[in-house]
Amino acid sequence: MTVSEPPPLAAASDAAPAAPRLSLSAWLHHHAVAIQAITGILTILFAVGALIGVKVQIDAAARLQREQSARDIYREYLNLSISRPEFARPDYCALIDTPQEPAYEAYVDYLLYTAEQAIAADPEWRPVFGRTLAQHRTYLCAVRDWWDYGEAVQDLVGDYRATYCAAAPVCAPDAR
Repeated sequence: MTVSEPPPLAAASDAAPAAPRLSLSAWLHHHAVAIQAITGILTILFAVGALIGVKVQIDAAARLQREQSARDIYREYLNLSISRPEFARPDYCALIDTPQEPAYEAYVDYLLYTAEQAIAADPEWRPVFGRTLAQHRTYLCAVRDWWDYGEAVQDLVGDYRATYCAAAPVCAPDAR
């Protein structure tokens, strides 16, 4: 048995003709419509990506601003508490029908406004204000109208009242 030899290579004249080589400008001219379509799509994708990026940045800036405002308001509340320690740990029963009562009520309003702003910025503030409300138990249990406040404060005060006001001393004979 003999090994057959491979057939001789075809002559150059027998080979298929080589594809003509296009110059770069000819190739670009030939594919111009497809290139324009691709660049249009890429432009749209980059524009949508930029819009999404701007939205994300605006949302992040707004969130940071809310958080900073909440910290600033809380800092002001602490300053007010330092300047008016009789309101920070009050004897509400002693304040009733005195010239100090409206000032104390305004202090608690500011406390609740601070709570509203802080909880809206970050719900993790809620336990902080839950503990702070304990200093104002008698007042919070005596006053029943909390509808002027936002939902976060109504929930906070409502939860506090449900937990602590059943046995709380209420010194005002008429429930406000």
